[in-house]
Amino acid sequence: MQRRVPFTFSDISGECEVETECFRVDDGRERRLGARVRVPRELRDRYPYNGSAYGFLQELRSVIFELGIVVFPDLPVNRTNHTLAQRAPNEHSYSQNPYLTDRCQSPHQDTPPYPTAFWLDAPRRFFATWVLSSTAAEAFYLFQQAHPALDVEDIHRRLVPESLAAHTGVLLNQDPGLLLIDNSAHCALYHARTCRFDAVEAADEALRDSPMYAFNEVGLLEHFRSLDERRGSEDLCDDDLADVKRFLHAESPDRA
Repeated sequence: MQRRVPFTFSDISGECEVETECFRVDDGRERRLGARVRVPRELRDRYPYNGSAYGFLQELRSVIFELGIVVFPDLPVNRTNHTLAQRAPNEHSYSQNPYLTDRCQSPHQDTPPYPTAFWLDAPRRFFATWVLSSTAAEAFYLFQQAHPALDVEDIHRRLVPESLAAHTGVLLNQDPGLLLIDNSAHCALYHARTCRFDAVEAADEALRDSPMYAFNEVGLLEHFRSLDERRGSEDLCDDDLADVKRFLHAESPDRA
C-alpha cells in the first residue's frame, strides 16, 4: 500500500478539474454545496488518488467541513479497511445488522463530527444515499410521529420524492467513484439509505446490487468487527489502521 503522505485540496485542484456548488440542499434558504473533482485517467493510479479513503477523510477534512459533499466521479475503489460493504439487503440475510438488511434508513449522521466516505466501483441499480438538510430530517421525524402506522419504507416513498422536488435533498452514491460527506453541524447534512422502488418493483429476479464500500474512522476502531460478521480479513491493513489511530488520538487523546 502507498504510504500516506499529507496533501491538500490545492494540490488536487492544481491537476484536476473541480466544479463547486454542485448540489442544492436547501434548509429554509436556497444553498448550494459541494464539489465534484474529476481526476484525469492518467493520474488515477498515482498517489493520492490510489490511496485509501482514510487519507482523503483526513487530509481533506477542512474542505469536507466547508463544502459538505465532495465527489470524485469514477475514481477506482481502494477497499483498504472498509468498515462495511453494503449490497442488496437480501444478500445480507445472514446478518443482524439493520445497516445491511434494511432497504431504507431513517436520516442520521454516522459519527459526528467525523465525515464518512462511500466508494462504488460499479453503478448501484436498486439503492442510493439520500443526503438531506437538517430541516428535511426534522420534517421526516415529525411526519413519522404524526403517522405511527407507516414504516420507514412507506415514509421514504412519500418524502424522498417531495424532498427532491423541493431541493431539500439529493440522491447520491449511485454511480462509480468516491463520495465524502460531512457529519458535523456546520453544513447540517444528514443521510440515509433509500430504495429505488421503481427499479426494485420492475426487477424479475432476486436483487443483487454493487457493493457500496463505507469508510468511517470511528467505525473502523470501534465497530469494525461487529458491522458485518462475514467481513473477513481481506483488504485489512495494519499500517493504515495505525495511521487512523494516530490521527484520532491527536484529535482526541481519550479516543484512541
